[in-house]
Amino acid sequence: MNKRYSMIFTIAAVAALSATLFGSTYTQTQIVGTTFDASKMDVDVLQTIRDMGGLELVMPQAFAAVDCANIESGRNVVELNVTGESTELPIMGGTTYHAMTFSGQVPGPTLRVTQGDVVKMTLTVAEGEHTPHGNDMHASQMTAVPTFGAVMPGTSKTYCYVAEVPGVFKYHCSGVNVAAMDQHVLSGMYGITIVDPIDGYKKLMVEKTKVDGSQVVVDRQFYSPDALEFTLQYNQLYLTEDGNYDMSAMMQHHQTQTVVNGFAFGYVPNEVHNELVLGDKNKNIFVAQPWNSADLKQYQSQLLFIEQGQHVRFFIENQGNEPVFWHIVGEIIDRVTQANRVQAQGTETWLLGGSQNMIADVVFDEPGVYVAVNHDYAAIFSGAATVIVVGDPFGLNEKLAVDPPVASYAYLLGNPSDAVPPMGMNSIAHPKVNLHGLYTDARAAEIAAELGI
Repeated sequence: MNKRYSMIFTIAAVAALSATLFGSTYTQTQIVGTTFDASKMDVDVLQTIRDMGGLELVMPQAFAAVDCANIESGRNVVELNVTGESTELPIMGGTTYHAMTFSGQVPGPTLRVTQGDVVKMTLTVAEGEHTPHGNDMHASQMTAVPTFGAVMPGTSKTYCYVAEVPGVFKYHCSGVNVAAMDQHVLSGMYGITIVDPIDGYKKLMVEKTKVDGSQVVVDRQFYSPDALEFTLQYNQLYLTEDGNYDMSAMMQHHQTQTVVNGFAFGYVPNEVHNELVLGDKNKNIFVAQPWNSADLKQYQSQLLFIEQGQHVRFFIENQGNEPVFWHIVGEIIDRVTQANRVQAQGTETWLLGGSQNMIADVVFDEPGVYVAVNHDYAAIFSGAATVIVVGDPFGLNEKLAVDPPVASYAYLLGNPSDAVPPMGMNSIAHPKVNLHGLYTDARAAEIAAELGI
């Protein structure tokens, strides 16, 4: 086959594939491509995309929405009411950035439902907001555009869907009919929906060994489906020096910071921990403690506290633009579940691509200090480190004369509110929850009232 016919064949194949994927047919002149150097950010090309309606031109159209006025009798309805609002929020280093939020917090509120529930989602965009917003819920089987579309400032939209599949699912702003989706999502407009299996979670089997007589044999231990639960959402910030979103940096994958639940190094020791462990609030335990001071209120860094031998369930979502290599330093991930299928048992690290999730079940057998990381060194050093304290590794029960002794420091110090999901059918209640999160002051006051703290 000569080059001329080979090229014609290639063009025809691309056209056929495009028609298959997007339900359209294109002439040869319509499929002529335009290339641009992402590092130089060809503004003309990007503006052309926006002028054409952004990515809406190639968005698939799935219509699985439920008529909110005619929901099947017997279906439980769970409402999620959020506002789209922009604000200034702090970042590591003592400055702020121009954040876009659902309801004044990053990530947005965690929605928790049971498989088969109807989700009734309402987005209200604040009056005076400089841009429309949208919503795309990955727990649904429909597309945000055109089903939902842009919500203009000072207006609201509502849609309903059945949460048919269990698991952890992203939701996010779909931008201005998705033309600026990257800016909205990477500026803070994301959250998760947890869909619990209709028949509950499964027992956890952990394979160990023991000495039986003179032989080492397998010792399988089983744990109740009930677990202490945490949520961890990973993302990146791409910012200019004045705190604006930097699309050029995003296109080159040059993150400013890596964040967990909106924070870089938000789950590391603070001055209280310094005092308790080292006897000096100004002597840092950890190499990076940017959120030490109690004066920071809801932004003060906190730790995750867990009992030794306790079944722990982590709901994890990669909201960002970079892979997450999820790993716990010093522990084995006992089970990885995605949707309702077990993907791995007894693994060291699990890879999550963009908009991918996992449920990680872990039993911490020994007391100590553990660190959950994105095992990409650039991510670790730019913020993706979450410190977990199990049991009483520092002997604080004896040091503080705690009577009766506590099984974890959560009973004394509490766990951070932004890492604690709403209760589900197999949830173990946290003994104490502290206010912590990338919240506006107004939102922090609302959450404190809701939690009674």
